[in-house]
Amino acid sequence: MKQILTFIAFFLFIHAFGQLENRCQPDSIYQNRRVKKIYAYLNSSKDLSEVIEFDRNGHRIGSVKFSASYDKKTRKRKKTEQISYFRYDAEWKIIQIIDSVIYSHNASRVNIHYFFYDTTGVLTNVKYYEDPYKIPASETFYYSQPYRSTTVVRKDSSVVYSKTKEYDKDFYVNKFYGYYFQAKLKTGFSVYRGDTSTYQYSDYTDMQRFEDTEVIKNTFNGKGQLTTSNVNSVFLNDRTLTYTLSYTYYANGLLKSIRGYVPEYFRYELYE
Repeated sequence: MKQILTFIAFFLFIHAFGQLENRCQPDSIYQNRRVKKIYAYLNSSKDLSEVIEFDRNGHRIGSVKFSASYDKKTRKRKKTEQISYFRYDAEWKIIQIIDSVIYSHNASRVNIHYFFYDTTGVLTNVKYYEDPYKIPASETFYYSQPYRSTTVVRKDSSVVYSKTKEYDKDFYVNKFYGYYFQAKLKTGFSVYRGDTSTYQYSDYTDMQRFEDTEVIKNTFNGKGQLTTSNVNSVFLNDRTLTYTLSYTYYANGLLKSIRGYVPEYFRYELYE
């Protein structure tokens, strides 16, 4: 179960990179290689996107996310966008992830994930707060037999977002499906001194439902390493996208790169 818990914690940070679902490895891989830090690079091997830090026992203790960069010019303007800390209980079950989200002009906001367990110590749900004094911004529920997770967002008492993930080997995402509601974009008219102009606005009293489904066919080698993912995505009800991701590894078995859509590269710092 420890493997699954850390896997969940890692994936809470990558909402922006939906096409790279399977970008981490089981805990045992990091622990056995004595990984101290993971450096993740997006778009090119020079564009640092995230640093994840571990303690000597293989527990994630923090991460730093950076703004996107694509070339030398944007690389010089790269800044820290989020700093996260992990908190555990006496049994080393994760209980909180605290995110300091940094905006322009040094403004910031603290978001918190709270983890909840049943009486046997199995994770049941995670509540995510963008304001600790209000209702959760989202909540993720975890189920077994088969293992899956569902994230929901509510507005008042209505569910406006619901997405479910299913997994290969209780670890690698192989299906992602659900729906969300979005305000319809409408056109308005205004008249000033006899001149009529148009403008667009989002009408939150008239919501449209969109369905998304992503099916991922994962292939593994004889070592149990993920080698390819064939992705078939249907989004906004009827738009489609298909692509193949290819995974490469270092000699010690740590993930080196993911290519085929937005490329991502990984470098590691190890404990002595």
